[in-house]
Amino acid sequence: MTTAARLLFFYVLSSTETTSSQPFVCAMALSNLRRAAFHQRSCVFRSASSSSSCISSINIMSGGGRPSSSSLGNNSNNNIKSTTSARSTTQSLQRPFLTTPLFSSSIRSNSNDASVPSSSSSSMPLKSNTSDGDDTNQPHEWSNYERLVRKLYMTNLFNPVKLGLENMDRLHKLLGSPMDQPNVSVVHIAGSNGKGSVALKTANTLQRSNYKVGLFVSPHISSFRERIQIDGTPISESQVERYLQEIFDICEREGIPATFFEVTTALAFHVFAEEGVEVVVLETGLGGRLDATNVVTRPALSVITSIGLEHTRILGDTIEKIALEKGGIIKEGCNVLVGKNVPLEVLQQCAKEKKALELYQCDDVMGPEGAPRLVRGMKETFEDYDAENSRTTSAALVLLQFHLTQQKIENGGEGITLITPDEIEKGVKIRPPCRFEEMDIPTTIKNDDGTTTEKIVRVVLDVAHNPQAMDYLIVKLRASYPNNSPDNHRIVVGMSADKDLTYCTEILLDHVSHNSEKLHLVEASHPRAASISSILEANSKLLDSHYDTPQNDDEILLNENGRDASSVSKQVRRGLELAARNNELLVVCGSVFIMADAREELGIVEPRDSAVIAEVAGAGFKSSQENFGDEKKKEIEI
Repeated sequence: MTTAARLLFFYVLSSTETTSSQPFVCAMALSNLRRAAFHQRSCVFRSASSSSSCISSINIMSGGGRPSSSSLGNNSNNNIKSTTSARSTTQSLQRPFLTTPLFSSSIRSNSNDASVPSSSSSSMPLKSNTSDGDDTNQPHEWSNYERLVRKLYMTNLFNPVKLGLENMDRLHKLLGSPMDQPNVSVVHIAGSNGKGSVALKTANTLQRSNYKVGLFVSPHISSFRERIQIDGTPISESQVERYLQEIFDICEREGIPATFFEVTTALAFHVFAEEGVEVVVLETGLGGRLDATNVVTRPALSVITSIGLEHTRILGDTIEKIALEKGGIIKEGCNVLVGKNVPLEVLQQCAKEKKALELYQCDDVMGPEGAPRLVRGMKETFEDYDAENSRTTSAALVLLQFHLTQQKIENGGEGITLITPDEIEKGVKIRPPCRFEEMDIPTTIKNDDGTTTEKIVRVVLDVAHNPQAMDYLIVKLRASYPNNSPDNHRIVVGMSADKDLTYCTEILLDHVSHNSEKLHLVEASHPRAASISSILEANSKLLDSHYDTPQNDDEILLNENGRDASSVSKQVRRGLELAARNNELLVVCGSVFIMADAREELGIVEPRDSAVIAEVAGAGFKSSQENFGDEKKKEIEI
């Protein structure tokens, strides 16, 4: 049974009148499901241990149990001990949603903001039964933030996703059309690659130039709140509590079956308007023409960074068809900027038909480009994507300056703020998290004589998750660390199930000279994550790599912060220990879904959602922001 089906099952149960026996019935029902799934899961690894060529292919229930320390693969280094700035302890957990209704109107608010009202209901709050170190059950109340974000994540289970902007149009108008107000300038960014980086670089430079800037991006790494930022800071839990509840109230009152991404987009619009943001930078979720962000009618600037073959079932099977979908963000009377990796004639025609003000290429704004900055690998040469994204951002900011200045003049001419070349140069240097993000992690290892030694391990985090991105990552590693042999690289990798697992893992194996002991395989708890068994089935050469075997699904391990101590945290820890001992570079790459646990294990301090949110993250999703289905079938199947 899929995660979506499980959540639907418990939602139905929790929606009925609560009885004293209902929690017991829920727990027993899922216990039976777990045992059945574990039986299937065990079969996979029994097959794997007996023959590298007979790994069974089955669907493993997402979000299930995680192993402790046993490993089917290489486990000869389990005696190594490490201490980093974030250490994990293991605890047992019975999933919170097993014993309580999913939603309740009586949830306490953890907000310190007196302006945020808490529920007035007098019924008991929802609680999660967790275990502390001595296995004594301690009640844990869900905060209002946790309740609301859980509800948001589960929206797609009950509101079928349909192509079209009807829901979003209604929501935007009911909110007062905040993104079409004359005092707000919107930069709308689409593209196959680079749109997130260009959005961040644009927002960062505007903030440095003393504009109050709202940024809407996706997906997030560690906290839902990362998607909506004001002046570089994620919105607070109290802001989510206040504004998200208002969005839900509108949807329920008006009968709008809004999806996860539609509600999240409306939330961003609402927050930006209420908080008095001057410039809003919007990254599309998928495509452009039918993306929820595309209810904006008068953007200050539309930017299309690049066009490549992606989501072909949804956007079209040619570059030209995809370009037309991305070109849907082009609006009448507005300027358009396009990157160089686009079908120019298609977008020029699109801009003409939509009566755009002008379509620019980067060279039109910045002058002819000199020799492109190249990253040279052993076999291939790539253009530095970050340099390209920075140039696109710089051109966008020059065009935006004219709009912002004109807007100030029309509003009285006071407070004109210039975006200087110096601020642009500094502002575009920022990079999104986990895009070749480099850091040094202090790690203590235990020596054979009982003494300890502290080492500094260089770690690179990168969300390279498809063959092209993997190729670029390898080339970038070799170019950035020319004196560090690939034989001294250790790689932790986790993938999404819909990617080319065979090709991607072959790229990594080739990089480490087919020494599979250098690879650590992980499995995120997200429904779209590839299981360990599916990765091994895709490439049997990985049987001698590091990974963890499933154990009893009822034993879910948590660290001290209430996070699932999955294979991600354990393999990152193991990789860090081995990299410290062997003086290696540690690379953590693949799906964005593994990065939250990896960053936590590395000791990165940042906002992070709790386990009760993480366990339902991705409910009702199959691909990208939302799975729209094909043109013939408008509704998603769960």
